[in-house]
Amino acid sequence: MDSGKVESTVVLKCKADKIEQFKIAVSQLVHETVKEPGCEIFKIFQNKAQPDEFILWEIFKDEASLDLHMKSEYTQECFSLGLFEAVSVTYHTEVI
Repeated sequence: MDSGKVESTVVLKCKADKIEQFKIAVSQLVHETVKEPGCEIFKIFQNKAQPDEFILWEIFKDEASLDLHMKSEYTQECFSLGLFEAVSVTYHTEVI
């Protein structure tokens, strides 16, 4: 049964010389995003084997909540910095 939640894992590739700047920017993004009423999980991890690769794990209660997040000023500001690109996006649902 589909819960209506939007759950995804996104692989982000950061510019190698901008990793510290990226960490600051996404720290601010996470800080704001987790306050959103429709955000259930929003976490960013760094790949130890490839330090310029980051994994975003996010769960929003529904598509409308994700849309609001994507249109937020702080999300748009983070994207506008040009520090990363999305390499892949996987949408998933919890099995157990």
